[in-house]
Amino acid sequence: MEHTGVAGSSRRTFLLAVAGGVAGAGGLLAGCGPSSDGAAGPAASPTPTAAPQAQVSLAADGVGADGVTSPVPVLRATVTGGELQDVVLTAADGSAVPGAGAGDGSWSPAEPLELGGAYTATATAVNADGQPASASLALTVTGEEDAVRAKMMPLDGEVVGVGMPVVVIFTRQVPEAERAGLVEAMTLTTSAPDGSAVEGAWRWIGADRVHWRPREYWPAGTRVQVRVPMTRVRVDGAWGAADRDVSFTVGDSHIATADTDTHQMTVRVNGQVARVIPISAGREDGDPAFVTRSGVHLVLEKHADYLMDGRTVGQDYATQVKWATRIANSGEFVHGAPWSVASQGVRNVSHGCLNVSDADAKWFYDLAQRGDVVDVTGTDRAMELTNGLGDWVLDWEEWTAPQA
Repeated sequence: MEHTGVAGSSRRTFLLAVAGGVAGAGGLLAGCGPSSDGAAGPAASPTPTAAPQAQVSLAADGVGADGVTSPVPVLRATVTGGELQDVVLTAADGSAVPGAGAGDGSWSPAEPLELGGAYTATATAVNADGQPASASLALTVTGEEDAVRAKMMPLDGEVVGVGMPVVVIFTRQVPEAERAGLVEAMTLTTSAPDGSAVEGAWRWIGADRVHWRPREYWPAGTRVQVRVPMTRVRVDGAWGAADRDVSFTVGDSHIATADTDTHQMTVRVNGQVARVIPISAGREDGDPAFVTRSGVHLVLEKHADYLMDGRTVGQDYATQVKWATRIANSGEFVHGAPWSVASQGVRNVSHGCLNVSDADAKWFYDLAQRGDVVDVTGTDRAMELTNGLGDWVLDWEEWTAPQA
């Protein structure tokens, strides 16, 4: 969307000088000759020619015919026949919006504009004679209801486990044709303790979310920064409301392997066995709803006290437990179960959780950080990719396989 302003035209004046006279006796007519006293007449000084008028055009990146723009628009001024003087963005109340130019005629506000706000951009220039020219552009920032946002895991500043993926969830579904471009606009930088980058890749997990997972578990101590420039992209025609910039650190390696056949969970910290915990997994009495899923689970959240309410999934029980560490959205936890201590390390009697003593549950709860690994083996019920953070149920070839 472009507007052009033209400076007023100027009148060019030309002065013509004519010299001539009548000769004396003889009646001869002399033209362009010297005066009668033999001296040349004075030369006329021409009036300077006025400089061409400046031409100014002003546009904003990505603005359509409706004038709706991102909260962080990039204004671009182009001048011919003159020099750009200024680009000013004015709010509806007449106040100037702070911002800065890049020296190439572009200009951006210092802070995101108010969602739904109306603004006027004006670019001014002068020609060689100092005569001004200008162009203006009316802008409306995308409204709150129309804007799309990105939610992210991990949180900024969080310390996470070695299995934690980067998760970006959009508040509207992303059309397939836009997914590759959206991922390309994001930046993710990693720095392992030895200074090397960590290999990994993005994968879409549904139409509204994309995950980045390392090829192998993160090296402990890795630092990660993720930038999602939502105000520079559109999702299904909608501008992003705000950019996201998240930095996090990978903590110590906590990897638990829970064997439902031996009824033991071995917890390793930075590769060393820290504790072997007797467990009782989901009972295997013919009801598949109680079978614990095999596969890599990740710690999602933890609660010092938690109501295990089977009624939410059609089961007839509700039990208050202590030191509950969630490892699947479907309701699998590592938690204290004093009623099943006699079965822990012996047989599987739970509704699908990993039952442990209160003392062991408290120890595991205190150790756990989001993204820690709990790898369950021994059952024929598989962990699902979308059951919380099931990213590691896919091997690397599956994770990086082309998506439709």
